[in-house]
Amino acid sequence: MAKTGSSEPVEGLEGLLLVDKPEGPTSHRVVATVRRLTGQRRVGHAGTLDPMATGLLPLVLGRATRLVRFLPHSPKAYEGRIRLGLTTSTDDVTGEVRSRHEGPWPAQDDVLRAAEHFTGRLQQIPPEVSARKVAGQRLYRLARQGRPVLAPAREVEIGRFDLTPTDDPAEWRFVAEVSAGTYLRALARDLGESLGTGGALSTLRRVAIGPLSVSEAVGLPGVGEGPEGLVAAVVPLGKMPLTAPPVRLPDPAAVRLFLSGGEVDVDEPPQDDGACRVLDGAGELLGIAAVTGRRARPKVVVGLARDPSV
Repeated sequence: MAKTGSSEPVEGLEGLLLVDKPEGPTSHRVVATVRRLTGQRRVGHAGTLDPMATGLLPLVLGRATRLVRFLPHSPKAYEGRIRLGLTTSTDDVTGEVRSRHEGPWPAQDDVLRAAEHFTGRLQQIPPEVSARKVAGQRLYRLARQGRPVLAPAREVEIGRFDLTPTDDPAEWRFVAEVSAGTYLRALARDLGESLGTGGALSTLRRVAIGPLSVSEAVGLPGVGEGPEGLVAAVVPLGKMPLTAPPVRLPDPAAVRLFLSGGEVDVDEPPQDDGACRVLDGAGELLGIAAVTGRRARPKVVVGLARDPSV
């Protein structure tokens, strides 16, 4: 077991790690913390969370970094709060206040009816402070330079947007299920604009991405604690919930050919052509292939270059 601050990777520490991100650090900071604690230098994340947000942050370690695009990306489920009567530079309560609305407040039924218009396929303009690129530059970098840019709208899909009132007429709890690329800050902003009060995201917690749930995530170790909890929670490569369907290569010669980057025949191809995860006869993950008909062409090879007959 590696010690805190070890410079050597924990042996065999590769796969998927679900972290319950706390409020405060950026997603990149969480990656740096896990890298430092475990000694595994190849660590990435799938699905950024803003510093103010908490909840599910999937991390990938070692060779799993090559499989990020084959992890579930949607729907993403969130819960949080929206503050009406406020507009900010970031569309959440951490930004510079641009306007305030002191009342009167819309009736609860009016707020609920307004929320109904924010489900289905919508055109959404991302926040001025976001990672979206315009002309090759991140919006947040342009905003920091004093050159905020209004990005073009993109289509998003909101499958669920349920609001619940609180004792404060300006504060509303919500539950949302959205497609990848949807900004909850923009959703809060647009709801407030439709009500004529303005709106900003107050709190946000991601609870799920497809089948991945925050209930299965682990928190970051506290000060002075080691990486044992993180190490124990890593899902190995072969058990990662990849979206690509499986195909098997029971023939050792075919396994060797695939591991060397060659095309192979598959006995039981999927019904539809596309990306598939390739397993050997024992069910070990070899990589991802583009399957056309009965031919599988390697896209990502993660299996070890070993003799599969041994």
